[in-house]
Amino acid sequence: MSPDDSRPSTGSTRRQFLATGTAAAAASLSALTAGCLSDLPPLGGAQRYGRLDVPPTPAPAYRRWLPAPSSVERPPDRYYFSSSRKPRIRPDAPRLFVARQAYDKAALDYFGIGFDRYDRLVDSVFGSVIEASFERSSVGRTLTKSGYERAGTYRGYDMFARDDGPRRVAVGDDVIVFTSANLHDEPNLEALVDTGAGERPRYHEVNSDFEQLTAAAGEPSHAGINTSLHDPTDHPAMLADGFRFDRDNAYQIVHYQYTTDRVPTKEALESALRDDHYRFADAADTFDVYVDSRLATVEARVPLRPDGEIDPRYRLPQVTWGLAYDEAANRVTVRHEAGETVPADRLFYDLSLPEAPGRVEKKPLWPGAETVAPGAEATIDLGDSPGVDRASVVYSIGGTHFAVLFGRELGGETDV
Repeated sequence: MSPDDSRPSTGSTRRQFLATGTAAAAASLSALTAGCLSDLPPLGGAQRYGRLDVPPTPAPAYRRWLPAPSSVERPPDRYYFSSSRKPRIRPDAPRLFVARQAYDKAALDYFGIGFDRYDRLVDSVFGSVIEASFERSSVGRTLTKSGYERAGTYRGYDMFARDDGPRRVAVGDDVIVFTSANLHDEPNLEALVDTGAGERPRYHEVNSDFEQLTAAAGEPSHAGINTSLHDPTDHPAMLADGFRFDRDNAYQIVHYQYTTDRVPTKEALESALRDDHYRFADAADTFDVYVDSRLATVEARVPLRPDGEIDPRYRLPQVTWGLAYDEAANRVTVRHEAGETVPADRLFYDLSLPEAPGRVEKKPLWPGAETVAPGAEATIDLGDSPGVDRASVVYSIGGTHFAVLFGRELGGETDV
């Protein structure tokens, strides 16, 4: 996945990647994206500025699932999330949009309903919330057949849990809440359920800057928001980065909500964008920048690709992976528990050491097989790898490309 094959950090997760605070990270919650989009060009000096007729977007219904930091036991150091409305992998969309959707999909377990059947996906520091139409009993059967165990109920939701990850799922009426220590910085399933029910204050209800930012951003097809960044002129700001579509174009809309009275001028922001590391979608042909009080907006128009195809790098599978560690036998068993069938020659494993993160080695998991479907198992012998503290399932189409699909610590796990 990366231009080079260095692991971002030992046991890195998307929460650690986002915590770097870069604007690119804010736009996607998955550590799967680390380095993947670094070949997208900055604006440079070739862009044209002009007024854009940007399509409207619905009000931000995703705010229902965003608890106020003060309402949780351990407020996060950084608050970030992404939201997708009617998510799907569009071959005609800009590569940046396709990548974000692909990584969001691959980060989730499979719950018996496909990614393109979701009505809404909200993926935050606390966990992931899926809104869709489904039968609760069917989702429950998928979970229990794929390694989850029933774990009681909470506020009318059926609860499920498994130790590897560890992971928890709450299944309600047309809502699934998913938390994983492997993916989320502060996994807190109860906080998400409580907030959805209106039993905890929501972020936009207690923070005027966040309310203004999300009201301006609305609910586009995809949005990523980070509340603790600096804009290209180095002013502290909250950021929202979203994509909207009309018949012929995609529009990448970036909002900066400044958290102090230090607000750059339109000219200063335009100048900084020419040199800043922030990556806009490739092939953007026209930009518009304007500043209104403490809110700055950058709009970019990108023509759709009617004959576009999905890059193989972004054909990432949605799978529930199981990784069982047998300390006595010194081995790890990888199991495809549920989800999409995957070409075997694209699945590898990686082992990491705490003192030497090193390089992702991409050793074949199922050599000789054509495909890997639910029920398939592979065993990793750790006898030649003393001191390994993490095992990961890796997807790659070859060369230096890789995406870490799932991993688990081989020592103690963090309770979710």
